Amino acid sequence: MATRIDISELETALDGLMESALVPASWERTLEQISRATGSTGTHIMPVRGKFPSGFLSTPNLLEAFQVYFDEEWYKRDFRERGLAVVMAKGVIIEHDIAGDEEFNHHIFYTEFLARFSFRYSAMVGFTSGDTMLSLNLQRRIQDQPFDRDDERLLVKMQSKLTAAAEIIRALHVAKIDSMSEAFELAGTAVVFFDRFGRITRLNQRAEMLLDGNIRVLDRELVALSQEETGLLRRHLQAILSKEPFTNPAVSTPVLFSRPGKAPLIIRAQRLNGVPAELFSHSAAVAIITDLSERAAPSRDLLRRLFSLTPQETTVARLLMDGSSPRQIAEISGLTYETTRGYVKKVLAKTGTQRQSQLISLLSSLKI
Repeated sequence: MATRIDISELETALDGLMESALVPASWERTLEQISRATGSTGTHIMPVRGKFPSGFLSTPNLLEAFQVYFDEEWYKRDFRERGLAVVMAKGVIIEHDIAGDEEFNHHIFYTEFLARFSFRYSAMVGFTSGDTMLSLNLQRRIQDQPFDRDDERLLVKMQSKLTAAAEIIRALHVAKIDSMSEAFELAGTAVVFFDRFGRITRLNQRAEMLLDGNIRVLDRELVALSQEETGLLRRHLQAILSKEPFTNPAVSTPVLFSRPGKAPLIIRAQRLNGVPAELFSHSAAVAIITDLSERAAPSRDLLRRLFSLTPQETTVARLLMDGSSPRQIAEISGLTYETTRGYVKKVLAKTGTQRQSQLISLLSSLKI
């Protein structure tokens, strides 16, 4: 069967990859050129593993399908996932490496999802960006000719240019992260950068100085003495990286890392936005760490005037800001645990906060 790939046009399109690596706005044009050259309806690039709604580049005509793909969670039951081992091993797979007429006619991924958009045949070209495996996916329609072995032999030659473009983008992004890290260092701010899986990619010197027996890095994860606090940071990062709305408490609430005998640390993370850096990224989020021992606590009089706190509630608020738990406050104040819990609830209610970390974040921003 004759191939439908236009070699001359494909070479021109692949030359455009270098421009796209340097000028992100040209990615759409480059992908459309690749689509035309390969006789495809559309083209997209996304991670082989760990797909996420904002983490792909695509020709515009596939965007509606991607909306459904993620909204209806087809990415969790993508029949083509079974071809991942093949693409990672030999670099290219075509639809008939994965499925045949039986699957085309009966499997819901083809009959209920792809058929909705008149799609069927695809080819995947694997390439790498750092330690991330990506794939360029070519999509053809039901009425189109499937990709064949002649196509496969041509497509495998695309890998080196795809990898080169990905490495250029990654190198530029690493340089950007280096500059950001240095700027935070000059500002006296501790920061930690994370990839899209929440693994640490970089700490600046200020952040490294905060690491001790209480706060440490374990398997590229920032962990506290408390498993609960470590879990809160995981959820905070996961919510931010998955672009949950800011009203989600996991996004809007900073994380408290307590330190016995020291003031706690407050950790606030923020996503680093922007495709294609987001797709090829070295880092996808940054967390700013505030050491409360370096900040003076607001005065008792200011707390009373701002939030109408009683003297006892003011004492509890300041102890909470120091990182003391309700049980520790009870011991310090000579109160019962239940009485102390009652004061804590009143302090949170009067300050409009729901957790100790939110209260600390609020009070630490106040001027004396």
